[in-house]
Amino acid sequence: MRTGVLTIICTILTGLIVLVSACQEAQEAKPEPYEYIHATELKRFEICEPERLRDAKKSVVMTLKQLGYGDLTITGGEEAETSTIEFMLPDDATQGPDTWYLMNFHFLVEFEEDSGSGFCDVRAKPGASVQFETLRVNESPYIRINGQDDASTSTRIEVRYYNYLSIRSVRPGKNEMSFTYKEYQGARVKSVTVYNDTAIEVTGMAPSASDEGIKVSPQEEEKARKIAFGDLRVQELVKDKEYAVRTTRADGMLRSLGEPPDDDIEVRLVFAQNYMIEDIEAAGLDIFVNLDEKIVTYLFPLGLNGMPELTSSAREKAVDIALADARVQQELAGKPYAVEKVGITMGGPVGRLGANVRFTFDTPYPLERQAPLAPERQQTGVKAFVNLREERVVDVLPVTEPVVTELQLLPPGGEW
Repeated sequence: MRTGVLTIICTILTGLIVLVSACQEAQEAKPEPYEYIHATELKRFEICEPERLRDAKKSVVMTLKQLGYGDLTITGGEEAETSTIEFMLPDDATQGPDTWYLMNFHFLVEFEEDSGSGFCDVRAKPGASVQFETLRVNESPYIRINGQDDASTSTRIEVRYYNYLSIRSVRPGKNEMSFTYKEYQGARVKSVTVYNDTAIEVTGMAPSASDEGIKVSPQEEEKARKIAFGDLRVQELVKDKEYAVRTTRADGMLRSLGEPPDDDIEVRLVFAQNYMIEDIEAAGLDIFVNLDEKIVTYLFPLGLNGMPELTSSAREKAVDIALADARVQQELAGKPYAVEKVGITMGGPVGRLGANVRFTFDTPYPLERQAPLAPERQQTGVKAFVNLREERVVDVLPVTEPVVTELQLLPPGGEW
């Protein structure tokens, strides 16, 4: 009987020892956070930005191979770039609203196996930029692509990337592209190979639903163009220039609640090459049209960055309007001043494109209205906001800076 009880106790103790041992082994086991593949094995990604582009019907305009190029390999350290490659688009080429150009960017990037934590941008100019974040996990590479959840544990990554070109990067006739990469922090690239099936493609699918909404009817387009090209200022500006015409609904402009829009249609002329309009090197001309009033409401050149610019005559006009305003005259009375800058202001009371004129005093003056409980400030000038179309000043604001007092130090001994 006693022998049987001892046998049972021993069996239970043996089981407990085995159980404790198993638990200790389980606690000591540290599973790898990632299942690594060999560092030189190829990993492939296809990225569409926006995602709706994945299902879009696309056709090839031209490939690098059709332009006579083989695969292009880029090396060279922190920043490297290929030479510029020229390609042609149709004489009526614009980005939208019916035809949309995109970049099909196919490349292989190889990182150094000892690449540290950092970032790398691989770009196709214009229109494509893929960012890689390089990390080290358990002494092995871990590379994220464009912030996606999926990542690569390989240093060799093949990417096919689709993205729309920007509006300003599509022009009729000769266009240019180049390829480059740039390293940041500890990221180290061995090479980037651009495959020669990299292509400019075209689709009828707009980048977004809002871009679909900018289309106008054929009747509206015909009427808008007639008004635009009937304006004598437009006729003078387009003389002897080559361009394509992009006619869309005018984008929503910030304005006061209940105030009707100034215009309906935007007629954008996209120049085949850059032209000088007064002192502005312009890539295009923006014309806004009010169909009901049958007038051009705004007319301004577009700079190389695709943004509106004020010509020298528009800036001079803004200064004259500001100086004729009674509030500005009162602010400047008796104070020597200079016109420091004439900048662009858009939306609200200045209209689609207005100006801000900054006058700077020769010396600061006491500010009459100080904010309560705030550090003392002094007035160094005045800024006038100008509606160029209506030729009036819509607001005048003082330009101020803090009053800086000299720091007074106690003499040796701590007493005056």
